[in-house]
Amino acid sequence: MSEKTMSARFDDELYGEILEYAKEKGVPKTRALRELTREGVRRWRLTRALALYREGKVTVWKASRMARVPLSRMVEIAASKKIPIHFSTEDLERDFKGAFGENI
Repeated sequence: MSEKTMSARFDDELYGEILEYAKEKGVPKTRALRELTREGVRRWRLTRALALYREGKVTVWKASRMARVPLSRMVEIAASKKIPIHFSTEDLERDFKGAFGENI
């Protein structure tokens, strides 16, 4: 995996929080920023996947793939957020084909 560089500007408060995180974890600020960014992106993927699932635009299986979490975990997360689990026969067939190919 190659690494890319990016520069960003932060207001004093956010910069201070990044430094506080780095100090608490005992890591350089660049590593702290990578860790915090990775966590933010992970949460964004999950939030987006749950929203699309709630709106009926994707199945729970597709949402779990988008969020990069196991299906069982996505079902748990959706239930904890009071999002009803709706799964039709068509959804099941489409997800099986997506997971195992057209020849099932």
